[in-house]
Amino acid sequence: MVMRFSAAAALGVAALLLTGCSQGPDSGALSVAWVRERAKATGSSGASTCPVKYDIVAAAKASGQGGQAGTSPGGPAATADVDDPTADPDSPIRRSEGAVLDCVYRIDAQKLHVYTVGVGKGAALALLAPRVQSDAEMSTAQMKTWLNKAATAERGQPVATPGQSVVSVRLPMDGPGDLALIVSLGQNAKADPQLEHLAKELAGQART
Repeated sequence: MVMRFSAAAALGVAALLLTGCSQGPDSGALSVAWVRERAKATGSSGASTCPVKYDIVAAAKASGQGGQAGTSPGGPAATADVDDPTADPDSPIRRSEGAVLDCVYRIDAQKLHVYTVGVGKGAALALLAPRVQSDAEMSTAQMKTWLNKAATAERGQPVATPGQSVVSVRLPMDGPGDLALIVSLGQNAKADPQLEHLAKELAGQART
């Protein structure tokens, strides 16, 4: 699921140098250790429910999202990727000591991917940078600008890509490392002005 860094996305690697600092403990807040644990339990084969307590129906309603929201029919509701000793030591997920949970929902017939990304080293958003660049169809220059802005945003503040089809939010957290939520409508998606509001609502729900 985690894409290798392409030459076009290489400029965004600078964001890995950023330190994702916690803003202090928050009861029930996620941690990198918790995301890694749940990613290992979920595995690439997937699970029937998302291990993070996202309520897509409530988030869609609160954000003014049109259409019917719910779980995605068919296939697992969640899949995961996490670094392990068998992975390539030079891969981004190993170098960042990272983990990714991909929970799939829908709004009407449109799939909605909600990624919860945790890293022990660097910026969480950098781990999924190639996926974001591909889904948002950004140029290298656009990706560099967006990634630098998104990786330094205040926790809880949504940052949309230029086409408004992908939004990131750095998550409040416990412990060391960095956590982020990325909401994506996938490739060839139309701009959705409400996606920022939806991402903010989901980020507010992110709890163990």
